[in-house]
Amino acid sequence: MTLHAENRDETVDPGTDFYRYANGGWIDSHEIPPGYGAWGAFEEISVRNEAVLHDELIRASNDPVDELERKLGDLYASGMDTEAIEASGLAPIAHLLDAVGGIGSADDLLALLPGLHRDGVGLLWAPGVTVDHDDSTRYLLWLVPSGLGLPDRDSYLAGSDAAVALRAAYVEHVANQLANAGTPREEAGRLADDVLAFETRLAEHQLAAEERRDRSRTLNRMPLDELAAVAPPLDLVRYLGELGAHAATAVNVSEPAYLAEVHGVVTATDVDVLRAYATFHVVHAAADSLHSAVEDEDFSFYGRKVRGQQEPKERYKRIVAAVGQDMGEALSQLYVRAAFPESAKQRALHMVEEILEEMRRSLQTREWMSEETRRRGLEKLESFGVKIGYPDEWRDWSGLSIDRSSYAGNRLAAARFEMDRQLGKLAEPVDTGEWDMPPHIVNAYYHPTRNEIVFPAGILQEPMFDPDADDAVNYGGIGTVIAHEVTHGFDDQGRRFDADGHFSDWWTQDDQDHFTGLADRLVEQFDGYVAIGEVHVNGRLTLGENIADLGGIALASRAHARVSAGQPDVDGLTPAQRFFLANASVWRGRTSEELARTLAQIDPHSPREWRVRGPVSNSDAFQEAFGLPDDAPALRPREQRIVIW
Repeated sequence: MTLHAENRDETVDPGTDFYRYANGGWIDSHEIPPGYGAWGAFEEISVRNEAVLHDELIRASNDPVDELERKLGDLYASGMDTEAIEASGLAPIAHLLDAVGGIGSADDLLALLPGLHRDGVGLLWAPGVTVDHDDSTRYLLWLVPSGLGLPDRDSYLAGSDAAVALRAAYVEHVANQLANAGTPREEAGRLADDVLAFETRLAEHQLAAEERRDRSRTLNRMPLDELAAVAPPLDLVRYLGELGAHAATAVNVSEPAYLAEVHGVVTATDVDVLRAYATFHVVHAAADSLHSAVEDEDFSFYGRKVRGQQEPKERYKRIVAAVGQDMGEALSQLYVRAAFPESAKQRALHMVEEILEEMRRSLQTREWMSEETRRRGLEKLESFGVKIGYPDEWRDWSGLSIDRSSYAGNRLAAARFEMDRQLGKLAEPVDTGEWDMPPHIVNAYYHPTRNEIVFPAGILQEPMFDPDADDAVNYGGIGTVIAHEVTHGFDDQGRRFDADGHFSDWWTQDDQDHFTGLADRLVEQFDGYVAIGEVHVNGRLTLGENIADLGGIALASRAHARVSAGQPDVDGLTPAQRFFLANASVWRGRTSEELARTLAQIDPHSPREWRVRGPVSNSDAFQEAFGLPDDAPALRPREQRIVIW
């Protein structure tokens, strides 16, 4: 792996627009492929990983070596059997359509929710299980708002021309899917307007995306008697029993005020609208596994209007992705065997150790931090868990029934299997070896209640990571990702969890105030950036990721400076310059206008360009690497630069 000069635009001064300087050649020579809403380094890795997964699934479908491969192969083969899928029509979901078609009252809809939620249809709210934020040795059931067909609450409430146009397209889409489900065309059009109005009333009671980031608003753990009192007409204790959550003794309600309003909104709505709402969401939940009329209509809205794709991806790519959604960790076993050597794991682990050491030094040298908070912060850092590559023990799939008779039937079975697995955890102690992400995924995460950082094999690939490459490109690539995830443990939300993963107030008031002051300045900085057209970056929504990007490049650059001391220049570039170029190249990419607008509304990450330009504008190390004057346009004035970690 190396840095290619042709990917740069050397007509641009790095002190003016470093993103363009580092990536302009690549941007000018690449278009977004028709099946994608964006294209860049992450997508390039994903496509290469996808090719490995595809080869493995073909092999498993033709000649499986064991029962797990047989299931994976059958799931893939059933998805590729378009003749059988077309012939089956809506038959695989007929039982669900019949159930919602029989809704005669608000109570009838509510009575169906446990079964629909088990099948992966998230009407009104949805259940999920994670580690308890008050007791990290146990699991906790969550109830979260669900059942909106548009990307987010603000899609229903925003008054911009783009939001109005998206709502109009959504109404047309709902009408088309209702017609595909058997509703007469004229009636479908009328009901679609009413479905939008119903979902808008639900959305009005939900938190905005940036409000949901505030853990003090969404961490509302309560025993069952308190749960019952949140919304008595919903009879949520009965709901839990019918869902199968018999082991739940407490529940976290992420938005109690929303749940308290649901019954009133539902009972004030005509029953024919409730039937249409439920029918549409049943179809939507299964759309990508049904016959072409339904799948194509789903793509016409969500693919083109929301994700900005010109056309669908090839079918085999869609089926590989679906297998990853339904049997992700099982699919990852095949990927790891084929594409992730042990040597890569060991080098990545060494980089993690170096960056953890840099975070240790950062905690020890924050002049604004009191000794008490510093001590607790160091305790938390020493307690960090680290997972790299893949789990030590793979998940058991023996209870999942898969065959080649019905693709949609297989996917419903997988949804029920996963819900049963999640609910079953409520009676068990936390499995500390569990992964929350399949290891073939191109991503990484920090888990606050487990207090651990996780780097799947899927992201430990070129251009992010090359075990045979030099330090500059690896620290600028995966090193900044590692440091980003470490920083998440100390961002505006992660810092509120202690060494044991408990949500607790362990900072002194003065330290909290100082940290909040720095964070507010970062919000103001990113609020000033334009995401697309007239839409600005939401600095509050993206704050946690912006803190992690800022800390990521600071920690990784300092760690790299230590390990690269005395290393020679390459192609006329110093190790420090190559570090920053490698980091910028990770974020190279192009994004469609439709997807850019969607992401600006719902994504806690800033646009790729600003994930480079924002952090380096605060970086003295960047200035020194390229010998830039204080007034270079790429830099913030020294007195305005923000350094947190």
